[in-house]
Amino acid sequence: ALTRVLAYSKLQGKPITTELTADALKDIIQVTKTKKITIQDIQKVVGEYYGVRIEDFVAKKRTKSIAYPRQIAMYLSRELTDFSLPKIGEEFGGRDHTTVIHAHDKIKKDIENDPTLRQEIESLEKDIRS
Repeated sequence: ALTRVLAYSKLQGKPITTELTADALKDIIQVTKTKKITIQDIQKVVGEYYGVRIEDFVAKKRTKSIAYPRQIAMYLSRELTDFSLPKIGEEFGGRDHTTVIHAHDKIKKDIENDPTLRQEIESLEKDIRS
């Protein structure tokens, strides 16, 4: 690649710049667009993983089988998106921003103490990003 950039610079009679390098390597390097992650993407992936319907994430139900995956989805929403705490809460059935903070802090602490959960979260992050 370096040889190609040097040769391209010499042929063009121009100094090596970022633009020249990109132009010289454009057929070698394929730029991939990063997918913008949405809260709905996170809810879908987490819901599929834990067997929870998206409707349950926004419902007022507080059973552990729904509440814990909801907290994980809130944690991931805060970690993987730039949405505000009130917006994240809104996407989870109009929950208060303090509920999102509690969910984030709880899951963060659980990840530190549970290697299995850490692996689950890493797997979920990978699925969400793909």
